[in-house]
Amino acid sequence: MAEFVSLFDSVPDPVQEPPAQNPGSNPAMDLSRFNRSFDAEQAPAPSFGEVPDGRYRVLISDLELGLASTGNPVLKYGLRIAAGEFRGRMIWKRRAITANTIRYTKSELLTCGLRLERFSHLNRRLAELQGIGLEVSKVTKGEKSDVFFNRRLVEV
Repeated sequence: MAEFVSLFDSVPDPVQEPPAQNPGSNPAMDLSRFNRSFDAEQAPAPSFGEVPDGRYRVLISDLELGLASTGNPVLKYGLRIAAGEFRGRMIWKRRAITANTIRYTKSELLTCGLRLERFSHLNRRLAELQGIGLEVSKVTKGEKSDVFFNRRLVEV
């Protein structure tokens, strides 16, 4: 009777490959002498809290026309602070569009330099607002905060 030979009996053990190196790493550099001081070092906690009230120079970085939970259209602005202590942080502004707020919406769009022949053209012209520099004021009253567009900036 023929002896049974497994396929795995004839395959040599795989050769252990050295671990893959990350691009830019230097395997000869020993950083172990920093272990104690690294462990002891207290890194500052990242600040993700609300930006305080004040005036800010911002760029419109995000813009979306959507629907509020009430079913009304809402214009959502993402404003990235471009200068000062809070540079890089975001301020968010939401403008619900109703018969009562249309005048504020129009004023904000004009401050940004966007003139519309018809308000219904807003959706296809939103991209023109990307990167616009503004001076804004963030104001909090009680639990609610709002952002007001003061003026358009030529240079941020």
